[in-house]
Amino acid sequence: MNIYMHTLTSILVLAAIISLIVLLRNRGMLKQENGVLFSKLVTQVTLPAIIFYALSHSVLEWKYLLLFLIMIASAIVMLAIAWLIGKSIKLAHPQMGTFLLVSGFGSSSLLGYALVAELFPTNADALAEAAFISELGVGLPLFTVGVMIAMFYGNSEEKSSHLLNGALLFFRSPIFISIAAGTVWSLLKLPIEGVLMGPLFDAIHIIGKANTFMVTLTVGVLLQFSALRSIIVIALAAILIKLILNPLLVYIPASTMHLEEWQLQVLILEAAMPSAMLSVVLANRYGCDAKLASKLVFITLIVSIFTATAMLNLLG
Repeated sequence: MNIYMHTLTSILVLAAIISLIVLLRNRGMLKQENGVLFSKLVTQVTLPAIIFYALSHSVLEWKYLLLFLIMIASAIVMLAIAWLIGKSIKLAHPQMGTFLLVSGFGSSSLLGYALVAELFPTNADALAEAAFISELGVGLPLFTVGVMIAMFYGNSEEKSSHLLNGALLFFRSPIFISIAAGTVWSLLKLPIEGVLMGPLFDAIHIIGKANTFMVTLTVGVLLQFSALRSIIVIALAAILIKLILNPLLVYIPASTMHLEEWQLQVLILEAAMPSAMLSVVLANRYGCDAKLASKLVFITLIVSIFTATAMLNLLG
């Protein structure tokens, strides 16, 4: 199975799982109110577990610093463009927060790394590059800037003016604690194996594996297919920014770095991923428009079936 078919099937699997959850909700087995519980479990349990596990097992190499900077710069540009568009169409605070989240951050950790692991199973360097890009180049900004955006725009306009309060709230969150602890664990090369550490990290890994399913549960219980016409402008803007502009933004500087073909493919693939499903979780957890987020995430997921393979074929 080639790289394009792997990309297609992996995205279709996620879309199918979300659609199944929507069906279960419509049959009364799940309720929309469950989204609050699911999002809390993600932000306080499964996501911190996967962050800590990934960072504690990572080897932070300086050779990936330029790729990290490329992904960060691209995210900044996308957020700036999304903010300007949001202001021009006069989005309310909760909708602006949601629009920034889905436009600026992709499913590189959730979907991108899994794709690379399947496409390059014997290429340790490809896996290392993908891990660095997904966990640090994309994941870290989402877990820091993304959470702050959700906190800032999710509160009332009066409260959201106090950005420092939102920042301090983030620095006390399980997500930040897991980032700090995982980074320290990696830098100090603390043990991850042994009689005590081995079972502990196995347990953390099992909890982290539940993250993908918990995120799809959150998206599925909140997803509504009604009134899609009313968000067509926002949806088209998110598609343009996240699925088309982002791969181009990373390709332009990367093409001057004389990278190997597989290195460029990994970078483009990570950049071409649909909007982060964690956007729905963050929007729901901190008071942004979670229903809008679920619609935009699902739309970009479906559209990425075509755009991800197209951008990979065009640029890779």
